[in-house]
Amino acid sequence: MQYNLREIKDSKGNPRKVRSLKTFTSVPRLFLILPLFNIINGSENRDEPIIVPKHQNTRNIEIKNAQLTIENDFDVFLFILRKVFRSNSTSIEFSTSEMMDELNIEKVSRAQYLKTFIKSVKRLSNIHVEYEEKVNGEWQHTFFNFIEGRLTKSKGTIEVSKFFIEFFGNLKELYEINPEILGVLNKYQRILYVLYVCNRMSTTNYFSVDRLKERFNINSDKMPDKQFIKKIRDTNKDLQDLGLIIGFKEIKALDKEGKNDNPRQPTVQFDVDYTYKTLYPKISKLRELSALIKGFKDTKSVDIEEPKEEPKQIKTDDGDEEWI
Repeated sequence: MQYNLREIKDSKGNPRKVRSLKTFTSVPRLFLILPLFNIINGSENRDEPIIVPKHQNTRNIEIKNAQLTIENDFDVFLFILRKVFRSNSTSIEFSTSEMMDELNIEKVSRAQYLKTFIKSVKRLSNIHVEYEEKVNGEWQHTFFNFIEGRLTKSKGTIEVSKFFIEFFGNLKELYEINPEILGVLNKYQRILYVLYVCNRMSTTNYFSVDRLKERFNINSDKMPDKQFIKKIRDTNKDLQDLGLIIGFKEIKALDKEGKNDNPRQPTVQFDVDYTYKTLYPKISKLRELSALIKGFKDTKSVDIEEPKEEPKQIKTDDGDEEWI
């Protein structure tokens, strides 16, 4: 059933400003800070729901998902939101070519990507949300699935739950996500980037390793802390090279002297510097930097073989060959 979306409103009936341009999509902070869209490896049990006891004017939020990825699934999620907000309706229709164009899929890859797109839509249809909200003095229990629809080789029809739109409208703190920026980033870079976008308290922002492990939903048995910290360190270096962050510093666990800069101690926190300007650069400049960095890394990875001298045959009494 079509549900008119002339305005997204909050719980008090006030209109919300929602961006739905091709280059920006407004997304509630809740969807960015929770491990809803993630890296599907080394994670905890993904069958368990995500539970938020209290958030703003709602309580007992429970989100069940189907192993959603920060790459393809998140891209399709943003595509659906943009279509909904631009059409002012929860019922959207689109041609396959239109979808491919908007997601910047190369023509040689389109036949294969259609299979990926269908899998992503099916996984998104399994997002199930339940929450409670106080309405007229009593607690109201709401539950819904995100989408339902039909897809063919040439077109698609998707219906977004009107209850999702109401849930969306009640959530405060909307943050703008630019899919063109995401297109330059790999999966680890994407997660840190969206986390930084929705955490801008000051120029320097603080992220404990425990908090980062929660966002990445890391199972310490499958990925030891030392390996995870290296991943975060390397990813921050990449984001700094791309100009998306100014810099970062690792805070170590306190040593016996009460100092937190002992290199022998484990890292317990990352202090990261960035601003609105660094997080939202000109896309042309970002792409140029990305291409330069990739070219540099590709050059470094090429092994230049030097001519090797033939080792002299050394005769020994026992006939063993000498290790070169």
